[in-house]
This record gives sequence, C-alpha cells and structure tokens, in this order.
Amino acid sequence: MPNQHTDLAAIDAERIAVWEACGRNQQATADKLNCTRSAIQKALKRTFGADFVTASLAHQATVAEPLPPSDLPFNERLATMKVRNNLRINHARAASWQNVRVPISGPYGICWFGDPHLDDPFCDLDSVERHARICAETEGMYGANGGDSINNWVGRLERLYGEQSATVSEGWELVEWLLKDLGVRWLVWLLGNHDTWNTGKRIFEGLNTNRILMRDWDAKLKLMSPDGADTTVWARHNFKGSSIYNELHGLKRAAMMDEHADIYAAFHIHTFATGNVELPGGRRACLVRARGYKDADDYALKGQFTEQRDGQSVVTIVTPRVGQRPLIQAFDNVEMAADFLTFLRQKE
Repeated sequence: MPNQHTDLAAIDAERIAVWEACGRNQQATADKLNCTRSAIQKALKRTFGADFVTASLAHQATVAEPLPPSDLPFNERLATMKVRNNLRINHARAASWQNVRVPISGPYGICWFGDPHLDDPFCDLDSVERHARICAETEGMYGANGGDSINNWVGRLERLYGEQSATVSEGWELVEWLLKDLGVRWLVWLLGNHDTWNTGKRIFEGLNTNRILMRDWDAKLKLMSPDGADTTVWARHNFKGSSIYNELHGLKRAAMMDEHADIYAAFHIHTFATGNVELPGGRRACLVRARGYKDADDYALKGQFTEQRDGQSVVTIVTPRVGQRPLIQAFDNVEMAADFLTFLRQKE
C-alpha cells in the first residue's frame, strides 16, 4: 500500500520546484500543474511553515510615504513642560504676600469699592463716579476694586441681558471708564466670579494697559512705606464661612485660623460691615466688607435677603508705624474718610 505521507511529500516537492521555476508566482504554478492556487499555498505551508504564505506576500503591502512630524518629540515637550510648570509654581509662590511699595510717607487710605456691577440697571453710577472722584482727588487715598465690575451673564443667566438696558459692549465700556478714566490710583483690582465668566478674564487683561495689580479673586499684599513700616492686607472677593448673625464671620475665621494680616477685606454678598478685633496674643486686625453699588436686586427680593443702603464702599485709613503694627481706622462713609485722611496728613 502506498505511503500517503511519502506521496504527499513528493507532490509538495514537485509543486515547490515548479513554484520556484515560475518565479514563485503561485497562480502561474497552479495553472502549470492544473491545480488550484489553494493547493500550492498548502504545499508552501507544509514545507516552510504556516506563516510562510503571509510573509511571502509582504512585499505586496502598500507603503505610505512618511509625513513630517506633527509635534516636537516627547522628550523635548517634556523638558518644555518642566520649565513652564516651574515658572508657574514660582509665580504662584511669589504672588502670596507680594510686596507693594507705597511711595508716600505717613497715613494713607484704601477705598474698597464694593461690587460695582456697572452694567446692571440698578447700579448707582452716580455714587460710583462720586466715590471714584473723591478717591482720585484726595492725597494719599488709593482704590481697591473688590470684583464683579460687570454682570457678564453666562449660560442660562444670559436671559437677564433682556432685562438690562446696557449692551454687552457698553458694559465693557463702563469697566474701562472706572479702570482708566476717573483718575483712581488703583492699589489692586480683584476679579470676581462675574468678571471671569465667558472670556472675561482675557478681556480684563487686555483692558489693563496701565498694568495695575489685577488678581483673580484673591490678593495677599505687603504694603511697604518709605520708612520701612509695613501693612499686610488680605483681600478676597469672599472668604469661606458665613453666618446670618455676622457679615464678618468669614473674615474673622480667616484671621483666627488662617494667615495673619492687618486688614481683611471681602465683598460678593452685597452687605457691608466693618470692625476692629483683638485676637489672642494681642494681635489686632481690621475687618471690612463692602456692599457694592447694586441698589436693588430681584434675586435678593425673592430670596428674602436684606438690601442695605450704606457701605457701597468702605475705607481703611492706615497709619504705618516702624517696629509696630499699623493703626487702622475703618469708615463706611467715603467722604468722611477722605476728610479724616486729609486731617491726619496735615498733622504730619
């Protein structure tokens, strides 16, 4: 009886020989031997291995021409990321208790402008201008904007543009008016939540051609007088912590539990209060919250929030003292504060 394995091996050998003679063309081999192309492929697999047929056809694969790189190599990008991240980290660390030089000797004032909401239909623009003019015309008085200078409605709140007369572009014109045209010597300008909605932060940066100190929400400053005395100020659009019994609760909490400052200033909730406190160890702090210039508010009405009348802006009068913490008086009346500051400076 013939050996099937031997016969198959002989058949495969014949097919391989013809395949070689046909220039390794499988179809030409099959045609010459009057068999199927599949039979030739099986002979190749039995002789050279199961992957041989696929490998032998590799030369038929399409080859795309390479494109230029779409980005820098990863190692170069990693090195750049490290440099940029270190810059950001160092910048953030330096922003905490940034030194600010106060160029005048003796007492000076800081007028803390409460939330302006300049494009709101209920913004008291007359008082904004009056207080800004007083600040600009009083020797030794600086301005500090607590944030939310513009409504800058976003998302579902954009429907409220239908309830105000000022257009979007007019809102930004009002911001520029307060920032540049009223003569205020700005110590710091905070950005509140309204300010940074949409692309607001980038717009503020573009408007800030005078390069005043502008911070998103929070600023920790060390005010340096010419004689070397310093005053530390921590201003935030708002501090965490609230109480229905005390508008200054969040500020006092920060004074007791967080970092030390001579002045804590807050805004945001459209109420005002001022106070001087002595903390354990004899450390004193002045706490101020400005109400802002939005004199009627549908949200406050429906939420049953008290709408105050005073404290649109509050003023702190600082008397620096070398080797001691400064003396600080707080006023909820800008005109009276300006008169007191002028009196103090004339005594010097």
